[in-house]
Amino acid sequence: MKQILFFALLFTHVIVFAQQQLEYEDRSRDNDLFGGQPNEACVTLSFSQTMLPVFIDNGTRQKPTSIDSVGEVVNYNFVYKVKDYGTRYQMSVNLDGFTPLPLSWMLKPKQWIQYFIYPDTTVVDCYHQLTREGLKLFQTGNYEEAKRKYEESKTCSKLSDENKEYVGDRLQLIDTLILWKNIANDYFTRNEYAKAIDYYSKIFEKNSTDDFCRKRMFESQAKKSDDCKINFDKAERYYNDNDMVNAELQYQKVVDQQCPDYMAQATQKLGIIIDRRNDICRNVLTYEYAKDAPIGFSIGSYKAHKASGYFTLRLNSEVFEAIRTNNDSTKRPELNVSFGWTIPIVKPVWIFFGPGYTGVGQYVVNNKDEQSNTQGKLDLKINSAISPEIGILAKFSLGKKIGIAVRYTFQYRFALDKSMQDYIGQTRHVFGVGICF
Repeated sequence: MKQILFFALLFTHVIVFAQQQLEYEDRSRDNDLFGGQPNEACVTLSFSQTMLPVFIDNGTRQKPTSIDSVGEVVNYNFVYKVKDYGTRYQMSVNLDGFTPLPLSWMLKPKQWIQYFIYPDTTVVDCYHQLTREGLKLFQTGNYEEAKRKYEESKTCSKLSDENKEYVGDRLQLIDTLILWKNIANDYFTRNEYAKAIDYYSKIFEKNSTDDFCRKRMFESQAKKSDDCKINFDKAERYYNDNDMVNAELQYQKVVDQQCPDYMAQATQKLGIIIDRRNDICRNVLTYEYAKDAPIGFSIGSYKAHKASGYFTLRLNSEVFEAIRTNNDSTKRPELNVSFGWTIPIVKPVWIFFGPGYTGVGQYVVNNKDEQSNTQGKLDLKINSAISPEIGILAKFSLGKKIGIAVRYTFQYRFALDKSMQDYIGQTRHVFGVGICF
């Protein structure tokens, strides 16, 4: 019984240590683009035709989208749907007699990842030994040491043209990542987190196993979010205090930082501030002419990004004569007052609307004098109407401080005494011209 147990344990031991390791060589190139749909990326895993791999993701076997062969190499192609900002995918490569090889990628549209997977033998040649060591250093983000290993692999004898090209591409990529990392670290030190994130993201796209880069990227995003809120809150306080100079500086910082939560609001407020600075002709004074009321003026504020208000007064000369006498039955004094709101539409046009009051005088014979058979005395009767109005205004700047404005108003009158509707008039068209300042 002991002998059986001994041989069973020995067999298990042999099985465990008989498992070999799988290695991979990244043969991706920056100028390689996947020819599928715009929102797709491809991962190609290449093996010797003698190897029969199985692909597992979260315990589920994955089937390649397509398989093709080039000589003695079999390519297994996996096509993924990805988002513009990147999508993470992972799987493990399982092969009889080998320890599963875990793989993961951060994929972007049109990206094409190409790995050549091979067994890790106990004794390997100079080239494969050094490039394998270089790859492991590369994956941990130790780019300086990885570069040294790849440089050393160039001294190995009998390198094929393909191997030389691969080492050259890896060294070029490593030099780029070293440069990006130095720039990213410099921006991080200077608290320019938006720019630091750009470079850390670029590194992470090329090497998704760089933990230092990943941590720095998340840390930069957190610090950037804090800075965004601080700068936006400052900008809002300055804006509410009407300190547009400092408000513009703070809003611009939010825009420069590309703050996702505040970008739209900051851009809108910057537009308002700039328009206010350029909107030097917002106040309008016009002469108003209308039938039966040729004397009039309107004054109002017509702002570029904000509703405002106006006031209008119209009358005729007979209003002044009514103060002196009431003995001329031919006179028809008229007074109109209105106010309302102005709203920008499309430069240089505004609309305005609001309520109004119209009073039209009428001289009538006094009834008492008429009964006494004496010459009837004339009394002034005021006929009233509610007169809402709507209109448009256009203004054109002639310089930094002045311009011209034209105005049209349509007025509708509701007589309080319906019998006087025809006397008062039902509608009026009013034309105005003036200046803006």
